[in-house]
Amino acid sequence: MIVVGLDLSLAKTGYTIIKDGGEVLASGLIRSKPTGEKPVHETRRIVKIAEEIVETIDRLCPKENPSLVVIEGLAFMARNTSSLVQLSGLNYLVRVLLDQFNWPFMIVAPTTLKKFITGKGNGDKSLMMMTVFKNYNFESLDDNECDAYALAVCGFACLDKPVREVTKPQEEVIKLLKVQL
Repeated sequence: MIVVGLDLSLAKTGYTIIKDGGEVLASGLIRSKPTGEKPVHETRRIVKIAEEIVETIDRLCPKENPSLVVIEGLAFMARNTSSLVQLSGLNYLVRVLLDQFNWPFMIVAPTTLKKFITGKGNGDKSLMMMTVFKNYNFESLDDNECDAYALAVCGFACLDKPVREVTKPQEEVIKLLKVQL
């Protein structure tokens, strides 16, 4: 069984691919920069990011398809509405491509992911990174990659294959998310 975590971003999309039992097969970032001022340039950028995500998953999971891809949902409280609109486009394009590959996916809201990892629905990036390292021994210097790992771990728990013993807050999150499976 393989679960993929995706923390979508216009600049640095984090991904982590975990095998049953918690073994990290691959983890990293897909980087992107703006290429022009016109709206079509941003559209092309979003398509390129989405295609690179699918190509990365396909390349790094050559022997079996992912059992689940877990995507972090949108942060609707973001201050930059222009970026939120573009990120929404990326989010839905990735969903379409995953569906075309018949790779099941679920969406985890940022606050839900924080509750799963830290026990509460708020907390900054450093708390997430510290808690992931402390509880799962996964070290990353990038919060996007760390969130991708956390998403994959959450996915395993939702598939009844938790990487470690599940806490009470995690049980609540799992119950909430399982309706998507």
